Amino acid sequence: MLLGEIGEAGQERLLDARFRRGSASDANAFAVAADYLRRAGCSERETGDEVQVPDEAAVEQFAGSLYLVDPAAAIIGAFCAVEHLKATLGVADAQAFPTDLQLSTEE
Repeated sequence: MLLGEIGEAGQERLLDARFRRGSASDANAFAVAADYLRRAGCSERETGDEVQVPDEAAVEQFAGSLYLVDPAAAIIGAFCAVEHLKATLGVADAQAFPTDLQLSTEE
């Protein structure tokens, strides 16, 4: 099945793409990103390109509440996967997750 949006060449780029976790990346956010990337056809390898996932403190900052850390990790992971895919396909440079956002201001 070909995806019209990226064509055969784009699909081949995804299948050839390798990714890895950065040492400071939040484990839960990276797990979400890795799931998206694998579903897109990319493979996780030690020699792959580092997926730019923020650290645990950044995920907690975005969550704004301990109750929202898991949803925050899911949102950040999905965002980072999309940005990594855009860079892999050459359609745009990967952007960092915005640091000025917060899900909740309640403790």
